[in-house]
Order: sequence, then C-alpha cells, then structure tokens
Amino acid sequence: MSEDEGKLAELEAILYASGRPVSLTSLVAYLRLGSEMEVIALIRELSEAYDRDGSPLEISEVTGERVVLQLKPNFNKQARRFSMKPILTAGPLRTLSYVAYNQPVEQREVSDARGSQAYKHLRALENMGLISRKKDGRSTIISTTPDFADYLGLSPDRTSMRRQLRSIFRRLEVQEIER
Repeated sequence: MSEDEGKLAELEAILYASGRPVSLTSLVAYLRLGSEMEVIALIRELSEAYDRDGSPLEISEVTGERVVLQLKPNFNKQARRFSMKPILTAGPLRTLSYVAYNQPVEQREVSDARGSQAYKHLRALENMGLISRKKDGRSTIISTTPDFADYLGLSPDRTSMRRQLRSIFRRLEVQEIER
C-alpha cells in the first residue's frame, strides 16, 4: 500500500468512526499532513472513488469547514431499520421541532404547547445531546445544541436554521396533503 493509499484509508476510517462532522483542521492533525489543501485533495479523491464505485456513501461538506461521511439520501429509508442510532418517535420529534423553531424557549412554554409528555421528551432529547437546558432564575431555558444541527444537517446559525426548518415543514405539509 502506497503512502497516499494509506492516508486515504486513514481518512475513511476517521470519518466512518466519528459519525459526525470533522473539521479540516482536525483531519490535517490526525493524518499528519502539511495543510488543509492536502486533506481537501484526499477528500476529493475518496469522494470520486465512492461515485465511481456506485457507493451508497458520500462525503458531504457542512458549515464551518467540516466534512462528514454519510449515506446518500436515497438510501436512508432502506438503512433506517438497521441503524444503531436511536430513532426519534413522532412525539419527541415534534417536541424537538418546537424547541428548534422557537429557541431559546422556556421549558414551561414547551410543556404548555406539547403537553405533559414534553418533560419526558426533553429528558430523552437532552440525553441524546440534541438540546441543552439552563436555569434562568425560576425558569429553565431550552436550546438546541451544535450536535442537533450536525445530526440533521442544518446550519448552526439560528436564523438560517429557522429558515431551513420552515422549508422542511412546508415540504412535509405538502407530502401529508398529497397522501
């Protein structure tokens, strides 16, 4: 195995094992490269190999000069039932959507909007690392975490995230109407 093939294999292993976006800076350090340009060239080479081989995997760039190894969207449905990641059921997903769209939001407001099960949902979402809760006097303020944006492939910028969520909700509404 040549040195380039070794670095390519290391890159693939790092991206696979991380399961989340990794910064170019981190990849340069882990792969012991001289610059981000070198890691970008390796990323491009690995992406081209996936395309050439018809792989269901792709390397996607996310905000903040980070990349993630993920399934191509058209394979998500088939793979979902075999996923080891906890899948959100409808209730917690609706609670998470409410928090993401209205953040920062008081816990009491989430409970009022989503019902008594909201506390259970919030606990599960916090355990998954998708939300954070902070005490503010007698209130608890809830916000999404950077992991939430990474998990759903959304912008970490709240304004952009809100716009993206609005677009997703519109698409889901149209799909529901068409059923």
